[in-house]
Amino acid sequence: MTPAFLWQADGPQQGARGVCGDQRKARRRAADLLRSGQASTAVVEEAAAELGERTLTAGYYCTGLRWQGRAGAGGRVRWVPSWAGAVAR
Repeated sequence: MTPAFLWQADGPQQGARGVCGDQRKARRRAADLLRSGQASTAVVEEAAAELGERTLTAGYYCTGLRWQGRAGAGGRVRWVPSWAGAVAR
């Protein structure tokens, strides 16, 4: 299984989300929005691609490993790892 990384960054006006095959790229995309002030929160989650049993639609299943981004002084973003319950999306 090659993991995918789902990222989401939300702000007061709007939010953005995406899927990357590389953890660093996912963090970078979310961090850019934190640094610019367009987002106040950011999360990156590891996921696996999954094919639905009944509908044959593709989706992602979060493994539970996630990182929360926090913007700090000087535009530096700190990523804190955390475990969440694995949830299908």
